Amino acid sequence: MGEVMEYVLWTILASLPVQAPLPLLTWFDVGATTIVLVIAFALLAGMFMFIRIVTDDSDKFKDMKEMVETIFGTPAHLRPNPEQSSAIKEGKGELIHDAAAAKAPFSEPCPACDEIVTERDSVCPSCGLHLL
Repeated sequence: MGEVMEYVLWTILASLPVQAPLPLLTWFDVGATTIVLVIAFALLAGMFMFIRIVTDDSDKFKDMKEMVETIFGTPAHLRPNPEQSSAIKEGKGELIHDAAAAKAPFSEPCPACDEIVTERDSVCPSCGLHLL
């Protein structure tokens, strides 16, 4: 009976796992995790600082605001001037007519009937073709 108990005891001891170090407690793993967390917090802080700079009402970061507006919104060269927006709001079409008159004069043949048209013609006088 003693031999059977000894065999059972050795079988139980042999089946127990060998003590292994915990994977997250080695110095390498702790160091790598720390570096990754520092980089993540630095990126997060940078994003918050960028948002604060862009939403600031002062003209301190005017260039950066224009870059962000150009990337995510309407570019500066496509935004209407304050005079244009006020004229459009008031319903005055004079500004639009002035812009058309400011174009360089030209005269070209109509693509449909070869009649000569100028910059003032929005429709061909002879065939009625709408011109751009």
